[in-house]
Amino acid sequence: MSFALFSALFYIISILFIAPMLAKAQSGEQIQRPNKNWFILTALFAVICHFISLFPFFSNLFSGENFTLMEIGSLISVLIAILATVAIALKIKTFWFLLPIIYCFATINVTLAAFAPSHVIQNLAQDLGLLLHILLAMFAYAVCFIAMLQSIQLAWLDRKLKTKQMVISPLLPPLMMVERHFFRVMLSGEILLTLTLLTGAVYLADFFGNENIQKAIFSFLAWIVYAVLLIGHWKYRWRGKKMIIYTISGMILLTIAYFGSRAMLGMN
Repeated sequence: MSFALFSALFYIISILFIAPMLAKAQSGEQIQRPNKNWFILTALFAVICHFISLFPFFSNLFSGENFTLMEIGSLISVLIAILATVAIALKIKTFWFLLPIIYCFATINVTLAAFAPSHVIQNLAQDLGLLLHILLAMFAYAVCFIAMLQSIQLAWLDRKLKTKQMVISPLLPPLMMVERHFFRVMLSGEILLTLTLLTGAVYLADFFGNENIQKAIFSFLAWIVYAVLLIGHWKYRWRGKKMIIYTISGMILLTIAYFGSRAMLGMN
């Protein structure tokens, strides 16, 4: 629990380091390129403490015991935070404006996992194949979540350009760069989701049984939505509102598949 508190604290400090610069960049004030040293240090402490706070979850996962819905959400949020922090460390500046959202999401999840009661889920990781399915599912959700945030950022930048409110800043990435990164992330998420569905069908004996059928259906519907989006961009150069609608719709379907079915089982 103490590591969860330290993690939440360092996430908040990281947000306070970058939020003023982002606010100035958005308002048009000229700012210097941010010094990443302190930010990276606090973000690193945050994700390390977050990861350590999940050690009981990993212990239960590998030993075949039960774990909670909140722990799954916390693990997904720390995966998202790690991916975003690594992107910034590698000088991929399309993530600067996403960081406050990602770190707030991680702060909420690590706090809820530590203090809030949650429905207990029967662990399915009884062999290597099922464990692989669970890990792929979590990575797929994390990558698709980042893609959704990037689609919103892309729409925001596009609106800034059309209304002539765009200001040159070291924190504001070029529109074409954001679009290129978005579709690369979206394609990675689709590949991970494909592998998730395949490993579930192969290694989960009752993947199409009554208990898991809702998860299978909504995951497959999300896969179709993302596939249509990628094909539409590749063949018809889809952009703008259509891209956001498909991305958010796929995320909603994936969230229902991952968490909605579990919550419904918990109420039954």
